[in-house]
Amino acid sequence: MLLFINSIAGSEIIVILLFVLIFFGAKSIPGMARGLGKGIRQIKDASQDIQDEIRKTSTDIKRDMNVNRALHDAKNSLEAPVKNFTKDLKDSATEVNNNINGSQKYTPSQSTTETPEDTKIEHKLDQENNK
Repeated sequence: MLLFINSIAGSEIIVILLFVLIFFGAKSIPGMARGLGKGIRQIKDASQDIQDEIRKTSTDIKRDMNVNRALHDAKNSLEAPVKNFTKDLKDSATEVNNNINGSQKYTPSQSTTETPEDTKIEHKLDQENNK
């Protein structure tokens, strides 16, 4: 029903009907009632169409949100192994660099201890240079 009918009392409806009967006459009341009925029906149909469109749109939005959530979950599931792989590569590279740097610290050219053979070779070289 229309919203304003709930606030109109029975005596007010009778006054409105008498007013219509006096001004428009008994012959035109059925035509006016049909026109009023058609108008109210069109308003109800339009409001129902709007409600249906809103429901459809909200359903589409919910479906899109579910798709977005699924895409986000898929993205996270794909990124996790890549991040782990990248971390493993970085750890391996760091370990290799540490091993390389560690082996360079202990090269024989940097050694301070001399073997007896080294001193013999140096002594021979000195003798040859002095000749």
